[in-house]
Amino acid sequence: MHVALVRRLFAELAGTAILCTFGIGAAVAVTAASAGGGGLLIVALAHGLALAVAIYAFGATSGGHFNPTVTLALAARGKFAWREVPAYLVAQLLGGFLAAVLVYAAYTSTALDAGLGATSFGPSVSVAQAMLAEAVGAFILVIAVFALAVSPDAPRGVHGFGIGLALATQIMVFGPLTGASVNLARTLGPDVVLSLAGRSVPWSQLAAYLVAPLVGGLAAAFLHDLVTHRASAKTVTTEQV
Repeated sequence: MHVALVRRLFAELAGTAILCTFGIGAAVAVTAASAGGGGLLIVALAHGLALAVAIYAFGATSGGHFNPTVTLALAARGKFAWREVPAYLVAQLLGGFLAAVLVYAAYTSTALDAGLGATSFGPSVSVAQAMLAEAVGAFILVIAVFALAVSPDAPRGVHGFGIGLALATQIMVFGPLTGASVNLARTLGPDVVLSLAGRSVPWSQLAAYLVAPLVGGLAAAFLHDLVTHRASAKTVTTEQV
């Protein structure tokens, strides 16, 4: 394996671990502290700020995906090499698992009692509702990635904050429905650790966290390219006239 790819994979693993550690950790801390109604805001901000830090720290090395949804959306639009997708996905999933292990090591039984910040459907939330929430949440995140990090017209230096804010925003809206994961690494890491610790895990819900973010992310990627391509074409035609 090429040395440069190894460096990028470690960056993806580390960035995903940062995002998931502080996202999962915030969820556990809120439950342990009985934060009440303000807990959702704390969890949302923790995810958003951790993602911003990870992007600024490792984005220049790996591209700052830290999420299988983002990697697949970029590859689908020719912005990332398909041959490197499997390695990125493995690094991201390992990062999510490492994050869950770190939070468990820090909080031990308290983390397990708090559900280790695992994402699951809220009370009375149907599969259709959950998939809609995860798809729309992934949509806004991937739109932010394309607009702020991929587009040649993106403003310089604000991509980490802007993408982190998009993640936090969708958590504030959809958190009560599904936990607003939009990231298989964020969902799978705590689920695996909980399962290894002998706790019950709603594995039947995993398909929603796998499929829905991918649908929303791909929709965002194709829509962004369609709209910006047409806008660019219209500008060129106007200037020629």
